[in-house]
Amino acid sequence: MSLILPILPVLLLVGAGYALRASGTIAQPLWAGIDMLGFRLLIPAMVVHAIYHADLGEVAAGPFVPLLVVALTLVALGAFLLRLVMPGLPDASFTTIFQTGTRWNAFIALSAAEQFAGREALAWLAVAMAATIAVINMVNILVLEIWGTPPEGARTGLGAMFHSVFRNPMVQASLLGLALNLFAVPVPEVLMNTLGMAAAAALPVGLLCVGAGLMPRRLVSASAPMWAGLMLRPVIAPLIFAAGAWALGLSHAAFLAGAFVLAVPAAANGYVVARQMGGDAELYAAILTWQTLLCLPMLPLVAFLADRLSA
Repeated sequence: MSLILPILPVLLLVGAGYALRASGTIAQPLWAGIDMLGFRLLIPAMVVHAIYHADLGEVAAGPFVPLLVVALTLVALGAFLLRLVMPGLPDASFTTIFQTGTRWNAFIALSAAEQFAGREALAWLAVAMAATIAVINMVNILVLEIWGTPPEGARTGLGAMFHSVFRNPMVQASLLGLALNLFAVPVPEVLMNTLGMAAAAALPVGLLCVGAGLMPRRLVSASAPMWAGLMLRPVIAPLIFAAGAWALGLSHAAFLAGAFVLAVPAAANGYVVARQMGGDAELYAAILTWQTLLCLPMLPLVAFLADRLSA
């Protein structure tokens, strides 16, 4: 019961978001603006705030980031393996399996980490975001450039890829936080307090948006590519990281943060990218809905593993 209680606020906020959208209390068109508020202001503020206060020396000297990169790389290779063993898999569906396997939802990861391990885990997750978000975006856009079928008139090529990646508020916030931390830039207290206030709103607003995005009708969209995508995340991916974290003796907070990166659902913005660049957007929505429902009860199990196996 002690492991279930920390996830209840997350479940309740996700459920509240769904209820507010399904009941029409907050109309569907308004959720796009709320989601954009979180994506462009609240979450970036939290990322800058967390990275600025993180002890990057401890992270850089340890195996956390290399292990996280290795785990994500193995998940990406798993998507290519599925392409080989499923010869009839359409290119667009492959890009979606790749995206839903490698992208991760910072809203849920940050909230779950704070509930289970407090501020220390948030610092590790902030570093995980700084180390992986830009690379994940670039690799996914490259995969879509090669195997996707972009709509007529859409921008393509390496220039468009870098333009898309570095316009991402999460990438910008990660780079800004890293620069402020590494160069020990003094930030006025009033500005840091402002970032802290915005950061405090980021997680509840983000979880409400996750709930509002749930579409139960997509649960019946069962297909072989969908089940293949679900095996990568949230089943195989966190087990890969957990095995490496146990072997390397990561601390509890680092173990939990990295496992949550690989256990939470894919980032919702991948759906928009799939739609714009010729991926299978409907498959993305179906996998994302299932991932969200499956990952929430799995997070206490991940926390249990971290409790038992971490140093």
